[in-house]
Order: sequence, then C-alpha cells, then structure tokens
Amino acid sequence: METIIRIKTSELTPDFIKKIKALFKNDDALEISITPISDFGLSKIETREEYEKRINKAIRNLEKKEDVIAFTSQEFNSLSNDLIKK
Repeated sequence: METIIRIKTSELTPDFIKKIKALFKNDDALEISITPISDFGLSKIETREEYEKRINKAIRNLEKKEDVIAFTSQEFNSLSNDLIKK
C-alpha cells in the first residue's frame, strides 16, 4: 500500500505515529518523504474531536480503499510530464 498524508506539523504526535505503524503493521520498512506544502485547508482551527474524526476517517478510507487515488509509476510519470509541458 502507498499513501500520501497531508497534516499540520502540530499533528506529528506519538499517537499519529502509532496509527501509521498500525496501518502498515504487515510491512517491515517504510519510505517517508517530507515536503512542506502550501495551505490546503488544514490551517483552519478545529477541535480535538474534529481532528480525530478527520484522521480516523482518512485511515478508514485507506483500509477500505475508498476515496483513494492510485496509479502506477508509469501513469505518474506520464501525468508529471504532461503537467510540466503546460
């Protein structure tokens, strides 16, 4: 399984790491790439309950393979090249 998770830096907590480990429990190793990004709607203030609901929904979606966009590396390269040409 491969995924991209966009979070606030303040959300990088031990609990979040535990959830990642649980999600990838059958894997021996992970590759983690960290890139700063511009605001994508997460800068709004949310309660702890809203935060937990959002994170748990994202994890459930990954587990059920719902609302997940996936493509091969060849498809990614093709899309990237098309975007670069624009």
